Amino acid sequence: MKMPWWFGLLLVVPAVSAAPQPADFALQLPIAAPAEAGLLRMTLPAAAYRAARRADLGDVRIFNAAGDPVPMARLPARGEAPPRRTVRPLVALPVPTAGVPESVVVSRSNGDGSLRVEVDAGAPARQGGYLLEVKDFDAPIDELELAWAAAAAFEAAVRVRASDDLKTWRTVARNTPVLAIGAGEARIVQDRVALPAVKARYLRVDWDGAAPAVTLQQATLVSLHPDGPPAREWLMLDGEADGRRIDYVSPGLFPVDAVRLVPTGDNDVVSAAVSSRPAVSARWQWRARTVGYRLQQAGATEEGAPTAIAPTRDPLWQVMADSPPGASAQPRLALGWVPETVVFVARGAGPYTLAVGHAAMPPAWLAPAQVVPGHGTPAAAEPAEAQVLASALPVGDVARDSAAWHSGRLWLLWAVLLAAVAVLGVMARGLWRELRAGEDET
Repeated sequence: MKMPWWFGLLLVVPAVSAAPQPADFALQLPIAAPAEAGLLRMTLPAAAYRAARRADLGDVRIFNAAGDPVPMARLPARGEAPPRRTVRPLVALPVPTAGVPESVVVSRSNGDGSLRVEVDAGAPARQGGYLLEVKDFDAPIDELELAWAAAAAFEAAVRVRASDDLKTWRTVARNTPVLAIGAGEARIVQDRVALPAVKARYLRVDWDGAAPAVTLQQATLVSLHPDGPPAREWLMLDGEADGRRIDYVSPGLFPVDAVRLVPTGDNDVVSAAVSSRPAVSARWQWRARTVGYRLQQAGATEEGAPTAIAPTRDPLWQVMADSPPGASAQPRLALGWVPETVVFVARGAGPYTLAVGHAAMPPAWLAPAQVVPGHGTPAAAEPAEAQVLASALPVGDVARDSAAWHSGRLWLLWAVLLAAVAVLGVMARGLWRELRAGEDET
């Protein structure tokens, strides 16, 4: 029998429909899991985001010991618990005499837990700031809601400081507007002070500037995240500056949901707009305006808080500063993300392997309800905890040379795919001709 001319092409064309194996991926990491568990949950390590080549994480697989992929799903972020609130009284403090060190002593009285505040005897009786004991409020404080006695319209600003020992204070809010103006339906009240998830034993509220004819009475502590803020991981990037523009490249496809500008020197402030894009051929997308600072105040270092953004996996970032930073003052860009949770079925014998990094691999994610029985209901199955053993692979700050978001690599990938389609077309045409020739001979 004569061998068709195109049969030799089968020897060189890869079998694209073959089941993937762990060795097909750029990264393979072992998973430590309980032997008797049938449903497992784990957190994706930073190394997985570094190795990923698809923004949808379609090139992620979990294999059992036989090299077979197992069913897996990404769980949505945990639901937010309702805000926690509690009211605390504000204790008025006198203004210390100029040149006399401020002294505040707090002690318990009568065994009822109430506060007695003692100040320097030389301090005048004029009203100054207010002291608040956080006491047993163990959640991070995101807001203060101030309450005052009825008063005429006023407009002022406050500063909030935090301390654990009444000696060392750090500023957690400054120049925050507080006002009550208008009357009736046109009345406007601003009584909230935003705080950066503060945890401290004491808070102090002072008027930032001229004090109005208002007496503060109490404050409501508000925690928007009673279970604690998201456990973000951070990646610090160095950029390349061109005037006011600074470009940064992330070494992976991290699910970034917060950014922070970090000045490299002390006593510096950088105000800028932050943008990102998935590839060099794409348009820049505006993400946020942020202010990064690093200040030395009263022997302590104050740094800017993170700025939340809409989640994105873009690896290319750009900062457009309001003024050109000096060569020695170029800020670093910190990217923050919350590692995603993956649940999978322990089908087949372990050990199990997490494999990542194969741009041509189609997604294999299932919906959570397809993996977790009863997902979203009180009767949902509870997965056992597993852990990816990736401690020896730290996150670096240098972009990968073979990153798929570089346009040249992307075009090369498309060229290979088109060439494969062309070869398959030639093979099909040759097969059709062979069949026609056989029919004619018959």
